[in-house]
Order: sequence, then structure tokens, then C-alpha cells
Amino acid sequence: AQLITFNFSAQAQADADGVHLLKVPFGITLVGVTVCAEAFTGSPTGFNIDIQDDAADVITAVAANSAGTPGEWKSTHLGGSNAPISVAAGSVLEVDVNLTGGTSPTADYDVTIFALAGTV
Repeated sequence: AQLITFNFSAQAQADADGVHLLKVPFGITLVGVTVCAEAFTGSPTGFNIDIQDDAADVITAVAANSAGTPGEWKSTHLGGSNAPISVAAGSVLEVDVNLTGGTSPTADYDVTIFALAGTV
């Protein structure tokens, strides 16, 4: 199967739902996610992302609480312990940003979603 990546980046992003949206052009299988904060403002005590498929959480709390230290979610396809997740053609993938603590915290970060073409 062909491995596909979807990359998202943001600067000075506050806590918010639906920060990044992607309408999936064909069926895919989610097999991995990485998130890495480059910098924070407002001294948050926590930073993570959730991935939703048509407004339903499918991957939650992928954490990257320290700048420069990536967090990850891996399915068994990539040597992790999570089951892969099928996403139907035409579905909307959503990346939600979660920041906790601090004073008006924001994050500069990159997110990569790894998927296989086709569904399992």
C-alpha cells in the first residue's frame, strides 16, 4: 500500500477546535500522527492535539508538551500498539488544538498525519 502524508503547520495558535480541516479525496487508513511544538507563548502546562473524522474523535491527546520534543501516535503498521483507523472517501479530518494552563497560551507547531491509500 502507498504511504501518504498530510502536513499542517501553525504559528501563535491558541486552543481551538477545527484548526486544520481536510476533506479526504479517497478512502485512507490512518497509521500514524506526529506533532512537534517549535515554541510556546503564555507558558502552557500542556499541549496536545485530537484528530476527528466527521466530528467524531478517532485519535485523542497526542501530546508534545516540551518544545522540540515530538509526540506520536502509531498503529501496529508502524510498530505501535494502536489499531489502524479507516476513513471513508469524502470524510472531513479535523485537527483540534488543546492548550492547558498558562496565560493566553499559544503554540507554533507542525503536525504530520501518516495514512495508507485505501481502507482496512
